Amino acid sequence: MFFNDLNAACVGAFGEPAVIRRPGRSDATVTGIFDRRHYQVDTGDGPVSTLMTSLAVVDADMGGPVPAGAAVEVRGLSFTVSEPRPDGQGMTVLLLRESR
Repeated sequence: MFFNDLNAACVGAFGEPAVIRRPGRSDATVTGIFDRRHYQVDTGDGPVSTLMTSLAVVDADMGGPVPAGAAVEVRGLSFTVSEPRPDGQGMTVLLLRESR
């Protein structure tokens, strides 16, 4: 029960609307925590950097699992789920790549 309350508080404070589209299912409008972070790792051949984009959503709000390949719209941008990562505590982080 603790994680349900914590998840709800985090989404309530930092969440924003998003739409998840899965083949063969109705669209799910959810509130999720959108994040875009720049990561850089220094390697022997020089730095390698990337931009990681994700949407953290409460599992119960999604109406079932979100598979890789599902479409997500947030902030007027379109993404594809590259990998869903359930945290085992009632939320899933959807790793996203921008759709073109």
